[in-house]
Amino acid sequence: MSPRLIALLGTACLVAGVHAQSNPPGVAVPPNTPGVAGGKAESAAEARKNMRPQGEVRPQGGDQPRTPEGGGVGTDRAAVAGERRAETRDQRRPGKPKTTQGGTPK
Repeated sequence: MSPRLIALLGTACLVAGVHAQSNPPGVAVPPNTPGVAGGKAESAAEARKNMRPQGEVRPQGGDQPRTPEGGGVGTDRAAVAGERRAETRDQRRPGKPKTTQGGTPK
């Protein structure tokens, strides 16, 4: 092959690669590339995101947390009912020997 042909092919590949990587305004942007898009909606979303106060952690939603501080048992109806059953287990089964396994500490 002649050196001119090799140079021409190399230049063509380089130009094709540069053209394939460009993102002109108004064209769909690949996902997960922040800051590349230049449309109105993207700019408004970035502005809203930047207006949020930094360092604040949102509290957990709902009326009350599901588990109390330092406890492994929840505060919802099912957890409270299960705890009541566990506390009355010895009265319901008087002949059953105590387990040798440790279990979860309260």
